[in-house]
Amino acid sequence: MATNVLTAFNAGSGLDSRALVDGLVNVEREVRSAPLTRRVETLTARISALGQLRSALSGIATSLDSRVRTGELGVQLASSDAAIGVERVGIGPAGTVASGVVVNRLAGGQRLNSATFTSGSDPVGLGTLSFQFGRRTPVVGGGFTFAAGTRPSVNVTITAENNTLAGLARAINESGAGVTASIIASAGSATLVLRGPEGAENAFVISAAANGAGLERFNHTPGTETLGLGEAAQDAELVVDGVAITRGTNRIEDVIAGARLNLKRTTTAGVAITAARDGQAISGALADFVGTLQAMRQLIGDFRRPPQDGEEPGPLANDPTARALDQRITRLITQPVSQANGLRLADLGVSIQRDGSITVNTAQLANLPATRLGDAEALLRELSGAASPTRPNRLQSIAQLAVTASEGLTRQRDRANADLEKVNRAADVQRILLTRQFAAMDRAVAQSRATQVQLDQQIAFWTRSEN
Repeated sequence: MATNVLTAFNAGSGLDSRALVDGLVNVEREVRSAPLTRRVETLTARISALGQLRSALSGIATSLDSRVRTGELGVQLASSDAAIGVERVGIGPAGTVASGVVVNRLAGGQRLNSATFTSGSDPVGLGTLSFQFGRRTPVVGGGFTFAAGTRPSVNVTITAENNTLAGLARAINESGAGVTASIIASAGSATLVLRGPEGAENAFVISAAANGAGLERFNHTPGTETLGLGEAAQDAELVVDGVAITRGTNRIEDVIAGARLNLKRTTTAGVAITAARDGQAISGALADFVGTLQAMRQLIGDFRRPPQDGEEPGPLANDPTARALDQRITRLITQPVSQANGLRLADLGVSIQRDGSITVNTAQLANLPATRLGDAEALLRELSGAASPTRPNRLQSIAQLAVTASEGLTRQRDRANADLEKVNRAADVQRILLTRQFAAMDRAVAQSRATQVQLDQQIAFWTRSEN
């Protein structure tokens, strides 16, 4: 009888103790975790917004740096004749250029031709061919002398695995000697052609150390010219502004500072090599740069907007770093840049209007003296440079403010998340304690009710007995 009563009364108290414990624990958890959760969400929004600002600033700097590095804003080189190509080296010439160049001879590499073989699969013999480099000097009446240069000799070994004309060509090409081997084939014949690098100092001789007959067919030394000379190695000969010079290559970088000449053919008249600054290129780059700065300020303004008309404030409404970023960007306009001889963006026509927008007056830039176009390029180069604590005018240095601030906010968020975890652990402990307490109470109530039932039964029995 007692068991049925206990079951009917939910094993004692009749209360849903599990729901009661969950409710008490969840209320306590919510009270303690709600402010921490809001803090984590706020910090996350600030970190994200600062990350967007840093990315935008870095993107502006990278785009500007690309235009500077490609020489678009620098001195523009030009050649009056396709016989001589011209391209920028590094940042290009420091100033204008006006030179005349006559090409009397191109640099060339030595070419040797072998005797005719029937095919590329013909065996050539076993052993080693030694390549030595230096200067070859023809001798009157035939033959030549050879003076070794500073380049080390290179050995090419022929074994049973590569004992063919094609195998020899492949071994030479893979040796790193700088000699290019090819096979010129026609019906029933194949000829090995060896071509060395440009320049008279890159002539070469070949001597064979053979293990049996065969490789001696590729000797080419003074007195033993088994391979035929097709072309001799020679230097380029040119006249630059009336001065005759020779160079061992057709790619010449030490004649006009900041420029590389690519000699393609000889000329009968002078070729004009010129370089001048393009003010239009700087004007276009500056207009693009100012446009991106204006968009940057608008983004910062959106993130800093105060609450209004029932809308939530921006994620950086009260953030000091966002304010500092905006101030640093606006100061760029009026700050002189020492690397540009004190030139300012304001000197190029950049200004801030009353409504806060950044604009550029192209007419003011057009009136900039030509002698200061180089300073304008230097200014833009400085703005686009890598972050440095000693170069505060650089966009990447300004972007670093957001990086530093984000690191601090991330540490704060980590601490808030750690506090949230403590709240959750404390709630779990509280749940265990309350569950134990309610279980003990339930047992006590169950025992009390069982006693009451027994008493009620006893009283009922006595009452029936008296009747």
